[in-house]
This record gives sequence, C-alpha cells and structure tokens, in this order.
Amino acid sequence: MSLPLLLVGILLHTSPPQLTADVFGAGALAECKTDLVHLNQVTGWQARWPRDWARIARSKRVLDQDERRWRQVPAALARAQVALRRSLGTSRMAPRVVVARVHQQVRDLATEIRRRSPRYFGDDRSWNSMMSDTILPALEGFGTFLGKEYLARAPTTPGLARVPDGPRCFRAAVEWWTSVDVDPEVVEAQGRRLLAETEAALRATAPERSKEELLDALRKPVPSVDAKALLEISRTALARASRRSTKAFRHVPSPPEVVAMEAHLQDGFPAGYYRGGSAPAFVVNPSRPGERRRMAEVIAFHEGVPGHHLFFAYPGPNRGGFQAGILEGWAIYAEYLADELGLYTETADRQGMMAKHLWAASRLVVEPGLHVRGWSRQRAVDFMLEVTALPEKEVTLEVDRYIAMPGQSLAYMLGYLAIAEARQRAERTLGAGFDLADFHHAVLAPGARPLAVMEADVDAWVDEQRRSP
Repeated sequence: MSLPLLLVGILLHTSPPQLTADVFGAGALAECKTDLVHLNQVTGWQARWPRDWARIARSKRVLDQDERRWRQVPAALARAQVALRRSLGTSRMAPRVVVARVHQQVRDLATEIRRRSPRYFGDDRSWNSMMSDTILPALEGFGTFLGKEYLARAPTTPGLARVPDGPRCFRAAVEWWTSVDVDPEVVEAQGRRLLAETEAALRATAPERSKEELLDALRKPVPSVDAKALLEISRTALARASRRSTKAFRHVPSPPEVVAMEAHLQDGFPAGYYRGGSAPAFVVNPSRPGERRRMAEVIAFHEGVPGHHLFFAYPGPNRGGFQAGILEGWAIYAEYLADELGLYTETADRQGMMAKHLWAASRLVVEPGLHVRGWSRQRAVDFMLEVTALPEKEVTLEVDRYIAMPGQSLAYMLGYLAIAEARQRAERTLGAGFDLADFHHAVLAPGARPLAVMEADVDAWVDEQRRSP
C-alpha cells in the first residue's frame, strides 16, 4: 500500500548526494533521541540510491560533477556508523524490526550492484570503477556493522514510548508531518469514529454479509490477476480518471506512466508510490498481484489522477514545497472524490476503496498505541488484522513503517479531514452557489502549504464568492 502507500514515493524526490547517509523526514524526530534518524527502510539512503542512479544525466560534465559527490559515500557511511556505534546499549537504538529491514535492504543492494555492474552507468569506466571499488566496499562494510554489532543489541520494543519523553516527541513528530498540533487522544478518537463510519458504509454494500465475511472476502487473492494484469488495471483506471474528471477541475493532466517497482524494493515496500519530476510515474509493486487487486483502482486514484499526480501537475503561481498534511490529505480526498465521480468500475472496487479507508483510519489508533501507549508490534498487527482487510504480510509492512516513521501515516486522514471539513463549510455557506471546480482550485492552485493556510485560503474564496453579485 503504499505505502504504503506508501508509500510514500513523493518523499523520495530529494537527490541524495547531499543526504547520502540520511533519511528523509529525519527532521520530524529532531526532538527525539533515536537512531531512527539514521535507519529507515522506506526513505533511507539504501532505498533511494537506485532511483538517483537511474536519474543521473548522461552528459560528461554532469557525470563528472555527480561522480565527485558520490565518491563521498564512504565518508558519509563511516560517519553514520560512528553515530550508531555510540548508541549501542542505549535507549537511542532503533527498534530491531527496523534495523533488520534496513540490513536486508543493504545486503540486497550490494548484491544488485555486484550483479549489474558495470551496467549502471553504461560504458563509463570511471563511474563503474567507482561503483565496484568505492561504493560497494563501503556498502558491504556498513552492512557487516549492522549485522554483527547493531542488530542483536537493538531493542524489540518498537515505539517511542520507550524513549525518554516519548509522548512529547511523538506529538512533535505528528505536527512536523501534518502541520497540525493535536493531542494523541484526539487522534485516536477520530480514528475510532472513522473506523465505525467506514465499516457501516462497507456493510451497506452487502447487507446480507457480516463485517467479518466482507473483510475475509476482500483479503482473498484474485488468482486470475498476475503482475502484468495489475499494471494494466492501474493504467486503465488512470486513463478513465483523466477523461471523467474535467467537470471537477479547471485543469486535468494526462495520466502518469505506470511502471513496475525495482525488484530489490518489492519485498519490503508497500503497494505503490508516485514518482514526480520530468518523467512522472505511478510505480506499482507487482509482487503478490492477486492480493493487491482489490485496492488496485483506489491506489491508482490516490497516486495518480485525481490524487498526487493531479496535485503536482496543477498550474499555479506557487507549487510549494513538501507538506505531508495537504499532499497526503489531498490524495485520500481524491479516493472519496473518485467515488463521487463514478470512477470505480464495480462494487468490488468500491469495497476496495472502503477497505483502504479502514486501513487509513486504523493508523490513527495504531500510531498512538505504539508511540504513546506502549503497544507491542504484535498488538498493532493484531488490531489491524481485526479492523482492516489487509493480508498479514501487508499489515506487518505497514506496522513496521509506522514504527520507523512516527507521525507520518497520520498525515493522510488528518489532512483529508481538514480538506473535507473545509468543503463542507463552503457548501453550507454558499449553498447553490458552491462550485466544485472552483473549490478545488482554491485548494490546489497555491500548492503545498500548511493545512491552516489551506483552510484560510478556502475561507477567503468563500468570502469572495459571497460578495460577488
């Protein structure tokens, strides 16, 4: 799921020569004493490097510039290793489950370099020499340190509740990701309300079946769907969304390309992510395609049109920077909007949408559970298996993501609630004068910004409409 949704691909645009041994989102943990600022299986350097190598320009001048930066990799990994070694035996150590996932990714990346070299950068001998003689030894050395020194001593308790001043640290992380300062108890209450509302909507699609029967049916793989079919379902859904969204927006972009995720990331990554830049794409995780069929359309709408791709392609004077609350909130809003626009193919796809909303709502309970109430990893897994339709392997990936990135997953539903409530206020105030495309323009045109600023922009638009003759 993306990653989750991901999972999270819009977090991975930053070019890493300046962030070589860091993780995206480490700023969220600035008030926390934890090695999660160095180790993360979703946005860590070991997950980003292959994408960045694939994007490196082929001109000799740019190659030379990038080569000088990438030759700094051994020093950067050595600094990270020194910092991690200082934490051995302390409460700063990252949870064992995160360390294990990063360790495996580092090993897999080293194997990939050995297997593909010298094909990463064509026939450029200097580049390929650097890969085999400089980067690969540094990578293998870091992996050896994680496996032999750090992993066995890493704590099994997963959340920030074990870290000094953990609840305050978690609240600060939530605000960093969402732009909203909110009490974790309020977050949990919103999550339980959303779970109840979504469960009722799901049961309404098949009143003769119990919640448990519906969730079991949604968990069952669709055996006829293989990896190729999964990608084609996503392409078809996005093409349909681009055609049918024109009345809801002043501008609708062409759909992004749909491509398969890199093989070395598939086992530890959610269902897909959006990759921006000059060649935008919806990157689909083609592993376990039968399991992922049920949510294939809703995830495509989340990552593509009318979700992330539309947001980033929408014209405006200021597209803004990274603000997870509005970016992920908009993508969840796009899932609901897709239903409003009649984009889901059949009842099973609508049920997949509702299953995804159960998943998103469950995060509002699981994250405070892990990071404030001291839940074990297994308790978090059991809760999600009870209230969502995700299969167990997907649930464990999701829970491990919440452990690695405290607060990040809350940006989805908290951001959605802010946008949906702003729309409800506008509709109540303007009545028959409410125009959906104009509302979307007020949300989208200024680009990414804190949710409070978005709400003020919508309020200003509403006031302007009320004053218009």
